[in-house]
Amino acid sequence: MAKIDLQNRISRYSINSLRDKDIDSDDLDQQLKRYKVDRYFDDSKKRKELARWACYLVSIYLFLIFLILMLNNYVFNLSDVVLSVLLGTTTLNVLGLMYIVLHVFFDTKEKIS
Repeated sequence: MAKIDLQNRISRYSINSLRDKDIDSDDLDQQLKRYKVDRYFDDSKKRKELARWACYLVSIYLFLIFLILMLNNYVFNLSDVVLSVLLGTTTLNVLGLMYIVLHVFFDTKEKIS
């Protein structure tokens, strides 16, 4: 009889201790939602910084190319082939960088996290 009483006490104690340590699932859902909102705002902030960086980089790059083209006859004397390659790579660089930035902004695939 003492053995049964001891088992009842142990089982009651373990059940009560599990109830005390149980975490409410609503609380976890709220924490997850808060985390997702914080992550969204952080992502938005980083995307804006990336867009500004790309805009500045492209503007400076285009200004330097324009400067090279304007000073070509006076300072550089580059051949037509070199100028064609310079303009072609400039176009590809600008379009590629803008594609990357816009792809990040308007990515329609939902990320699993």
